[in-house]
Amino acid sequence: MKKMIFGLISIIFLVLLYVIFFPSVFRWKEEVLLHDGRKIIAERKDVMGGWAEPGQSGSTQQRIITFSDPDHPEKKYTHKIMGSSNYLLLDFEEGVPWLIVYVGPFSYETTCPIGTYETFAWAGDGWRSVSYAELPKRFNHPNMAVSYTPDMLDPRRKGALLSADEIRNLILNSKRVRAGGSGISWRLVEKDSDGTITDCDYYRKNQGSRDE
Repeated sequence: MKKMIFGLISIIFLVLLYVIFFPSVFRWKEEVLLHDGRKIIAERKDVMGGWAEPGQSGSTQQRIITFSDPDHPEKKYTHKIMGSSNYLLLDFEEGVPWLIVYVGPFSYETTCPIGTYETFAWAGDGWRSVSYAELPKRFNHPNMAVSYTPDMLDPRRKGALLSADEIRNLILNSKRVRAGGSGISWRLVEKDSDGTITDCDYYRKNQGSRDE
């Protein structure tokens, strides 16, 4: 009996070690529709980890996106976020790539409050976190597979290419599910439905004023 108990404990311990040191990884591609009608392919990677229920993949630890310049395909960009934040939008304006991230829990590499937008622009030698007010006004709708509901197939499990039409339908379905509720705005806005300012930079500036 003692040997059986010891064996079960050993198995549980090994499973925990596997979960911690060998996290699940999802890899897929998204066909992103830009504001001018062009499409680019974004390579996505989600690293999952931590404790999870049987059959599940744990929480998101890291998300990585890699994509090419539509005018110069040989030029590639990579961006990484931590925690359960996710990408809302990717677009280009005059050769400059822009990203909008919806900030989620456990995103310890940012000071942005949960539920706000963090806006990134390429500054020539790296990504710069900027005010949402600097985002080109024509960029006002999500164009990435930002969410899914429990009764929908996790788009990452497809493991291949999500077309622009599939992404559009995913966003529309999520919009219907979330109608009347709080959460991600499916039209990028300066304030959400309860009047909360969505621009992360607003909170950074106010925090700086309080600390003086």
